[in-house]
This record gives sequence, C-alpha cells and structure tokens, in this order.
Amino acid sequence: MEAGSNFSYDRDVKQGRAQGPHPDLDPSLAGADGRNIRESRDNPDHPLSTPIVVGFDSTGSMGSVPRTVQAKLSRLFGLLMGRAYATDPQICIATYGDATCDRVPLQVSQFESDNRIDENLDHLYLEGGGGGNNGETSQLLFYYLAHHTATDAWDKRRKRGYAFIIADEKQVPIKSSHVRRFIGDRKPLGPVDERSLAQAVSERWDVKILLIDNYSAQMQHSREYYSALFGDRAIIDIQDPAAIAETIAAVIGFEEGRAAEDIREDLLRAAGPEVARAIEAGMTRRAIDAGSGGGYGAGPDGHRGGFRR
Repeated sequence: MEAGSNFSYDRDVKQGRAQGPHPDLDPSLAGADGRNIRESRDNPDHPLSTPIVVGFDSTGSMGSVPRTVQAKLSRLFGLLMGRAYATDPQICIATYGDATCDRVPLQVSQFESDNRIDENLDHLYLEGGGGGNNGETSQLLFYYLAHHTATDAWDKRRKRGYAFIIADEKQVPIKSSHVRRFIGDRKPLGPVDERSLAQAVSERWDVKILLIDNYSAQMQHSREYYSALFGDRAIIDIQDPAAIAETIAAVIGFEEGRAAEDIREDLLRAAGPEVARAIEAGMTRRAIDAGSGGGYGAGPDGHRGGFRR
C-alpha cells in the first residue's frame, strides 16, 4: 500500500474511536500562535516556496474517487521535485463536502514540504455524505483559502499559488452560519455568494477545476458552471483518477514554463503511454486560448494535439 493511504483516521471515525475532523486538519481550530491560518513560507532550505492546494470532494457522488485520490496523492511531491516542475513546492491537502448536511464538510492541512504530507493524507476522514440537493459546498474551501491563508509567494513575489479542486457537482449556496460553525469566524470576512468567493480566491490562487465528468456532473452541467466562475482554461477533465498526481504535476510544469515535449516525455517515463494519453486528453478537452497560440488545448483549426506552446 502506498504511503498516505493507510486510512487510519478514517477507520477510527467510522469505528467510533474518533469523531469530527482530525485536529491537524480542523479548519475551525487556531494554532499555537492563536491564529487560524495555513501558511506557505520561505525558509533557508526552501527559499522560493510554491504553494499548492489539492482539495477534493469527499461526498458519495464521487464513488471510489476520494479514496483513490487519497492513495495516489503521496506521489505528487516526488513528481514535482524529481522533474523540477516547481521551486520548493509546499502542499496543502483539503477535502470538502456539503455544509448543508455533512458533519465534516471541510478539512484543511498545513502546507508541508516533506513526509508530513503523508501524515496529512492519513488524517483525512472521507465522510461519503452529501445530499440530494444537486451540489456541494466547495466554496467553503474557497472562503478559507481567500481569508485564512498566507503565502510568501504572494506577499514577497506577487505570485499566485495553485489551487486544484477535484470536483464533479456544482455548488449550492452557503450561509454565514456555515462559516461560523465550520471555520469559526463569528462573522464572515467577506461575501459568501459563489461569484464573490470565486473572485476572492482567484486574487491569490490560480484555481484549476479537475472535473470528474460523471453522471452528476453531466446532469448538473458542472463544466459550464465552473467555466462561468473561473473561465474555460481552468477546467481540466480527469480521465483517470489514479493519475491525479501526474495530472497536477503536468499542469504545474506547463504553467511554470516547462516545454510541452519535456512534459510528455516525463509522463511517458513516469506513468506509461496509457496514463500519458489520458492526461493529454483531459488537458486538451477544451479549446484554450486558441487565438493567442498559448496554453493547452485545441488549436484554431480544432486539432487536439496535446500540450502546445
């Protein structure tokens, strides 16, 4: 079994030995310094930190995807470092559910740049909840990222971090009471409607929606919904959840300026031709920046040629 996939805390909750989010991932708890914040900071060993958030839907509509993602994400740090896709990556793991009905609709770890990433993965509780209300509350995570994170990448270099949201369903509205109950803010620190939160989180985070295009997503027109919030370029189809770490690494490498041909070769070596093809297919699903000749996606003639510059 891969590191980060022992599921020990999830078992403890489901067998009655623990309840609620793990203290290390509870977004309502203040740290030793009295602040409720997740920080990505430079240090002598990591002088150019790159903050990366990976948040995924842990509700029942995703089926086995959350457990697959949890098991596979432990590879992400090694992929980023081994191929120098990002300088000094620091990774925050998060899950979201449905704040209107779940007991644990939000979990957020600290940013880590070592094997504590595996510990955070093992501290996740996969509730498998959600309701029949045609949506989840990923915007509760957006609120947290907008108002309860601090990064040197932004403070020192005015560079946005990466926020990858693995989703299938669209959002349902949250209320001030959800922010108070699950994050601890007596009053929201800003508007909580979906469009305001999308704008707020995008100020310091480059949001990418990794879309699991299942029945729920298709019925709710989730691709169109998230495209309206973040733009077509933010939507990346996930063909194979088992390749989620490779997909995230490839997107970061591309955004950080790595040559498309190098990324393709890296994928072939790291995961084989089937995974490489699946990732390319997911990243080229939408026609992206067709007029500018940049980005990943179909070209002006509609040809889906994979990564391109």
